[in-house]
Amino acid sequence: MYYTFIRVAIQAALHMALLAILASYQAFSQDSLIVKNRFLERKFTIGDNSFHTSRFQHLLTNKDYSRPGSEEFYFTINGTPASSNGKNGLFKYTKHTVSRTDDGIQQVRVRLTGKPGTAAENLIVDLSYEVYDELPVVRKQISITNLGPKAIAIADLEVERLNLVPVSSQQSELYTNYGSRFAWRPYTGDHHDAAIFVYNNYVKEGFILGNEAPSILKKTEVYTDHHRISIGMTGLTDHYPFKKWIEPKEKFDSPRTFICLVKSQKWEDAFEGPFADFIRTRLGVKLFERKDIPFTFYNTWRPFYTNINDTLVTQLADGLEGTGTDLFIMDAGWENNYGDWEPHPKRFPNGLKPITDHIRKRGMKPGLWMGLASVDKSSKLFQQHPEWTIYDKNGEPAYLHEEMKGRVTMSLASGYYDYILEKIKRHVRENELAYIKLDLAIANSAYVLDYSKKGDYKFEGKSHKDRESSYYAIYEKALQLFDDLHKEFPDLLVDCTYEVWGEYYINDYALIEHADYDWLTNYDDDAPVGPINIRQMAFDRGRAIPVATNLIGNQFMDSPYSQFTFMSLASVKPILVGDTRKLPKELKPWYLKWNTWFKMMDLKYQFTRFTYVSDVFQRPTMSNWDGVYKFNKEKQGGVLFFFRNGSVETKRTFAFPLAEPGNRYRLYFAEDGKDAGIFSGKELIEKGIEVQIGTQFEAKVLGIEKVD
Repeated sequence: MYYTFIRVAIQAALHMALLAILASYQAFSQDSLIVKNRFLERKFTIGDNSFHTSRFQHLLTNKDYSRPGSEEFYFTINGTPASSNGKNGLFKYTKHTVSRTDDGIQQVRVRLTGKPGTAAENLIVDLSYEVYDELPVVRKQISITNLGPKAIAIADLEVERLNLVPVSSQQSELYTNYGSRFAWRPYTGDHHDAAIFVYNNYVKEGFILGNEAPSILKKTEVYTDHHRISIGMTGLTDHYPFKKWIEPKEKFDSPRTFICLVKSQKWEDAFEGPFADFIRTRLGVKLFERKDIPFTFYNTWRPFYTNINDTLVTQLADGLEGTGTDLFIMDAGWENNYGDWEPHPKRFPNGLKPITDHIRKRGMKPGLWMGLASVDKSSKLFQQHPEWTIYDKNGEPAYLHEEMKGRVTMSLASGYYDYILEKIKRHVRENELAYIKLDLAIANSAYVLDYSKKGDYKFEGKSHKDRESSYYAIYEKALQLFDDLHKEFPDLLVDCTYEVWGEYYINDYALIEHADYDWLTNYDDDAPVGPINIRQMAFDRGRAIPVATNLIGNQFMDSPYSQFTFMSLASVKPILVGDTRKLPKELKPWYLKWNTWFKMMDLKYQFTRFTYVSDVFQRPTMSNWDGVYKFNKEKQGGVLFFFRNGSVETKRTFAFPLAEPGNRYRLYFAEDGKDAGIFSGKELIEKGIEVQIGTQFEAKVLGIEKVD
C-alpha cells in the first residue's frame, strides 16, 4: 500500500508539472512569436523591418489589452530615436532562444540587429522576457551591445513602450506613489513610483507596471501619448537625466521592468495578491534570501547623537541584556573623521574590536554606521586623492549632501570605489560585523532643492563622460558595492539609507534587490505620535515595497508608551533607540517575552514578509483604529495587529477575508497565550474578528493558526 501511495503521488506530481509546461510555452512561426502561461499571452509580430507586441491578452478575462502601434522599446543613439517598429524602427529580428528553469520560469531571449546605414547599424539589442508558471507576470530587460569603433551615448531609455489599455483608457483609474494615491491619466511617474496600478473599475481588471530602475532615475508614463505606457529611465531633459556611454565591444544591461495582470473586485486587493507573491518570491528581494533575519535592532543615535565612546557603548549593551534584542548598531561618533574611517583615538582608544566582542557577549550581533561617499577635507584620503571628488558647476569640489565647507562628496565612479569598498570590508572582517549602515548623499541630496547642485561636473578619471551620465554611473557603482559586500560576506546585512538613495521616504526594487534594508526615515516625535507616524509610513509604502525592508527610527524603548511603541514597530520592523541604562527592570522581561514570541512566530510562519490591509484597515491617524494582518496564506498562520489610537470606541469588528472557508482556526492572545476561540474560516469571513481595547493608544496582538 505504501508503494502504491508513492506511485500515485509521483504520477500526480508529473501530471501537475506537465500541465504547468503546457500552460507556459513559446510558439514560433516566421511572422510571430508567442510567450504564454495560463494567465497571459503575449504575441510578438515579426516583420521585414519590425518586431513588436501585437497581442497582450489577459487569459483570465479573455481581454486583449494591446492596441496597434506598439514600438516595444525606445532609446536614443547619440540623439537619434530608435525602436523596433514604426518610424523609429531601426532594428530587425535575427533570432530567439527559449529555455526553462527547474523552478518554473520560462525565459525567451530575442536578438535584434541594427539596420545598415542607420544610427543603429553597429548595435545588437537583446530582449529578455520571463514568465512564471504560477504568476500573471511578464518581466523584461533590454541589453545593448556596441560593435562599432566608437563609444555611443544611450539616453531616454524605455524598456517597455507599449500601447496597452485595460478595455478603456478613459475609464482607467491610476494608483500611484507606492499605491497610496489616486490619479487620473495622463500621468508621469517618478522616483516614488516603483509600481503604478492601471485599473478599470467597471470591469474590475487591469495591470501593475513595475519599474526596477534605481532611485531618481525611474520614469513611468501612463497615457501621456494616447494609449502608450512606458517603463524605463528618465530623459535627458528631466531634472535627473539618465545617460549611458557604451564603449566599443561593451554590453549594457538595463534595469528590468515587469507587468502584472490583475483581476480584482477591489483595487486595494490588487497589490496583495499575485503582485505581492511576485515581489516576495520572484523579484529577488535580498533580505528574503536569508534563513536567519534578526528581529529587533537597537541604535545609539538618540539621545546621544555623535557623543558616544567605548564606556557608554558597553554600558548600553549591558542595559539591553535580557531584552532579547538581536542587533546593536553603533551610529555616527565612533570615527576619527569622514574619509579615513578609523576609530576615534580618544573615544575608542582600543579600537572597535573590544566593543563588538562585548556586544556579542551580551547576546547581540554588532552593526556599524559609515558615510558612503562623504569625506572631510582634513582627512588623509582627501589630501592624497582630491581627484576622486565630485565637482560642482564652478569646477570646485562639492559636498552634495548639504551646505558644508569642510566636507566633500567622493565619486563612486572613480578610484574611490575600491578604497571605500576595502575600508568597509576591513571593518566588517576585523570587528565581525553583522550589519553595516551606509549613509549620506552620493549623487543627489534629499535636502538640496537646487537641481544645478546635483551630479558630477568633472569626469576625468571617472567611468562617465559628462554630468548627465554621472547619475547612472554613481548609482550603478553603489549597487555593485552592495553586491561585492554580499559576495564576500553572505551573512552581512547591508542598509542603504534614503539619504544615499537621494530622496525623502524613498525605497525601490533596485535597492532591495541589492541591499537588505533601506533606513527609510526618522520620526523623533514622542509616542504616541511617533509610532503612529511610523505605521502611517508603513501603510503608505507597504503595498508596493515589503515592509520588512524598511527601517524607521527614532523611537525610545523606555518612553511612557513603550509597549504601544514596540508593538507599532513589531508590525513594521523593530528598531529602537534610548538610554538603556535607565530601562525599567519590569520592561526587560516584557521585551524578552515579546521578542522571543515574535521570533518563534517568524520562524514558523515568516509573518514579517506579509502585509495585508486591503480596505479592512484605515490609514492610521491620531483618532482612529488601525491594524495589519501579517498572515502567511500558504501556511495559514501568522500575527494579527490591532491598534486603538485616540478613538472613543472600545470595541471594533474587522473583516478577515484571508481565511479558507473550509478550514478551522485558533485565535489566541499572544500576551498570555489564552484562546480567543476556535472559528471556522466561513465564520471569520462572514463575521470578522471582534477586538476590544479598553484604553486609548494601546495595541492588541493575536496569533492565528490553522487547526486540524
